[in-house]
Amino acid sequence: MRMPRMKFAALYLLLTHFLLSQGTIAIQDPSDPHRGRLSGVVLDERARPARGVTVKATPPGPLGAVLPHTQTDAKGRFALDGLLPGHTYVNAFNEEHFYADASSNFWDGQGAAEVELPVGGEVSGIVLKLTPAGRLHVAAKSATDQAVIGQIGVRLERDGAPSRWMTSSKLGNWWLVPTAPILLCVEAEGFQAAWYGRDGSFDHSVPITLTPNRVFRAMVSLRPRNSATTDATCSSTRSR
Repeated sequence: MRMPRMKFAALYLLLTHFLLSQGTIAIQDPSDPHRGRLSGVVLDERARPARGVTVKATPPGPLGAVLPHTQTDAKGRFALDGLLPGHTYVNAFNEEHFYADASSNFWDGQGAAEVELPVGGEVSGIVLKLTPAGRLHVAAKSATDQAVIGQIGVRLERDGAPSRWMTSSKLGNWWLVPTAPILLCVEAEGFQAAWYGRDGSFDHSVPITLTPNRVFRAMVSLRPRNSATTDATCSSTRSR
């Protein structure tokens, strides 16, 4: 007796998600006929096909591997095969050209779509529209001798409700940010954390608002810590 298609699809989803959580199957497998396929086109802010853009698919379930991704062709087209069925988040980005990877809730869903991928089926005609971001270059220096601080941690926070923020740590350089007011905090080992603004405090922090494709360079002065210092991190200095 043949199993009804809907029941088979439900069992297949349960089994694949369980096996994925155990690390026994691949997150992408084009040889599996029960996997799904996505296809569509990426357009820039002027509704022109965007070539050389990365398109990434985030499938349902636990994720412990490199996500399926591809590049758009000369006509902005993309296709991804062998994907896990279910609710799938698809987004496009090219950070070198100011198109951010807006897959976190820090962003407003630019260049993204959500689809239901059926077992053994395809969702086609997806249109992803890119919106350019601003680029924020961040550097820090010691408030005592003005020496540049190499490795820093950065907290970027959307100004206003709802609370949305992201953190990262690297050797200076830059971050793409939405074209909305952003609060910036910098921290480094051996220094007190400081917010961008008049005196380094959160209460006197100054929002940074960038227009699309604009580059802004922010320098933040950090005071060395001492034994009595408690405000070493950005989260511990936040007071509102």
